[in-house]
Amino acid sequence: MRLAGSFASLEYSFHVSSADVVGPLNLEETVLSAQTSEPEWLRLDALFTDVEDFDGTPVKCTLSQMGNVDQFALNVRVLSATPNTQIVDKLRLHLIWVLGLKDNLPLFYQTFADQEKPLSSTFSQLRGLRLMRGSNLYESLICSILSQNNSARLWNRTARLLMMYYGPRVEFPDRTVSFLFPKTEVLAKVTPHELRLKTFMGYRAKPVVEVSRLIARGQLRLDELAECSYEEAVEILLDLPGVGPKVADCFLLYGVGKLEAAPVDVWIHRIVSKLYFRRKKVSRLKTARFLRVRFEEWAGYAQLYLFDYARRTGFLRAAGDGSSRSTQR
Repeated sequence: MRLAGSFASLEYSFHVSSADVVGPLNLEETVLSAQTSEPEWLRLDALFTDVEDFDGTPVKCTLSQMGNVDQFALNVRVLSATPNTQIVDKLRLHLIWVLGLKDNLPLFYQTFADQEKPLSSTFSQLRGLRLMRGSNLYESLICSILSQNNSARLWNRTARLLMMYYGPRVEFPDRTVSFLFPKTEVLAKVTPHELRLKTFMGYRAKPVVEVSRLIARGQLRLDELAECSYEEAVEILLDLPGVGPKVADCFLLYGVGKLEAAPVDVWIHRIVSKLYFRRKKVSRLKTARFLRVRFEEWAGYAQLYLFDYARRTGFLRAAGDGSSRSTQR
């Protein structure tokens, strides 16, 4: 990673080369895969922008990829709301985590290259597609709850309204304004009725408030949850209001980064039933267990690639409109 600019400045840039990444990267496919547990990054042509808070310092990060998926450079432009001499190191670690840059994609491709079809048939088309993670456990859990029985487009709209009404407002040196995700204690004090009126989140408002209150009172520690095994974490999550198996797996995969988690929404359920069970009726729980057993630590990646396989081969168009898929974005 090379750095240009002054640490004292509010604006600077650096780049990440392919030598810093384990295997290929397709930034566009990754960001636009509709799979994450935090609001989508904003896109302008080949530029992708995200706003995050790093220990009290809001930053706006804009990325573009030059070259191809194997030999490339990620150009990163950063605007900081306040000076912070540590922000570059933090941003570097942030991007490695969020974009899964250390995930061993060559090993994934190699492991399932021969014996696993149709999964392996997606590798050439989707080379460099990576699984995005969230950077804030609370935000990831709330967004996972918002995704329940919801399309990616609609839950993203709700999340943006939540940020606009309840999140901190930040103005950057280029005079753009952004809103950060609300703090736990803020949503803990809001009524479900108010949330429904302002953000259109419907029945999801009640569990959003209740979970926020559990965290605010110290009855739920998400950092401790992240240290649990997959099985232990699922057991705890399923006791929370508004959290079923799919929401739990969304949070564990995209928020916590447990790659053995395999969220099963209506589309993955249909895809796996068709491709592996010859359209036999199987439950979503059985589908999730099948993915975890068959693909083990790569189950999360398998469902990511299988969804894109089905989308590209026209299966989802035959079964229904894939654009309404919920947030296994």
